[in-house]
Amino acid sequence: MSTHVRDRWPDTAERGSSGAPPGLTEDVAQKIARIIYRIADVEAVAITDRERILAYTGGGCPHMRPGAPVQTQATRRVLDTGTLALVRDREELHCPEPTCPSPIQSAVVAPLQVGHRVVGAVKLYRTDPGEMPPYATRLAQGMSELLSLELSLAESERQRELLAEARLDALQAQIRPHFLFNVLNTVIATSRQDPEEARRLLAELAQFLRATLSDHREQTTLAEDLAVVDLYLRLEGARFGSRVKATVDVDPSLLALRMPVLTLEPLVENAVTHGVVPREAMDGVEGHVWIRARRRAGRVVILVADNGVGISAARIHEAFQPRAGTGLGLGLWNVRERLQGRAVLRLKSRPGWGTVVRLSFPSALEGPPA
Repeated sequence: MSTHVRDRWPDTAERGSSGAPPGLTEDVAQKIARIIYRIADVEAVAITDRERILAYTGGGCPHMRPGAPVQTQATRRVLDTGTLALVRDREELHCPEPTCPSPIQSAVVAPLQVGHRVVGAVKLYRTDPGEMPPYATRLAQGMSELLSLELSLAESERQRELLAEARLDALQAQIRPHFLFNVLNTVIATSRQDPEEARRLLAELAQFLRATLSDHREQTTLAEDLAVVDLYLRLEGARFGSRVKATVDVDPSLLALRMPVLTLEPLVENAVTHGVVPREAMDGVEGHVWIRARRRAGRVVILVADNGVGISAARIHEAFQPRAGTGLGLGLWNVRERLQGRAVLRLKSRPGWGTVVRLSFPSALEGPPA
């Protein structure tokens, strides 16, 4: 299988903290609302927590401004029940301002949830009465699911402990809150020329986040881990051109190999982010990432290789040190820690020639995940 990835990624947005649900500040909510507004053919978009409006963009109600209390009974009903609401006319909004000059006539209101708790809502508005278009309803549902996953991750980050299971959560957290914004920023650019492609990217992002953040098993199969890698590469495919390629060459008989969840994705992401992208920017060399899996001398050997900038001998030791943030060290350290007793991880690299990460598993680990 060969994957081609397009365009360089835009700047990364960061999350802060406020009285909003963990991870959803007014600034972040406003950025997300603008993204939805650019993609959807609607008159306005709003995001709320349980008590107040976090973001509003578009025309419509002058009372809908960040910091103002939640206005309509329709939104209150969604916050109380956790059930998506379709509003077909102005009366169903139940706006508390009888003289409000807003032209809004219909809406879809989708809940934001952390576990079983409703913590906010995403709202899309139109000035035409009647049923919201199906694509708008799907978009509202998709964005509420993405944000709910992100909020759940933010809450779990506060609560996890330094236990073996928490190490897995830490790796899942490393699949990065800002990765969401990287892809969404790409969606903005794509939506100007190809709105349908932008909606496809949103659907794939939701699938990727479900795979990386919602699966609390400790083990998976090589086939399932490769599926996550494929999703990652397809999302990066919205950013890169043919300058960067990825090739997967795996013996089909090895697809049932058991391994820790999210073993390969951080290694592939390191190869792309810290290897081939910097080299392409530096000297224009077309980047390539290879993933290979073969049987050798009674073991299963998996290689993740790239032709990127490489790592000096002095820095190879540093690459396995845990560091704050989401850089090269955190990914390699976390994967190696979770592989202890199951497999051996080695790294070889040469500046200007690239990097090879070698994983060696006992063949006995083949079979369905425990």
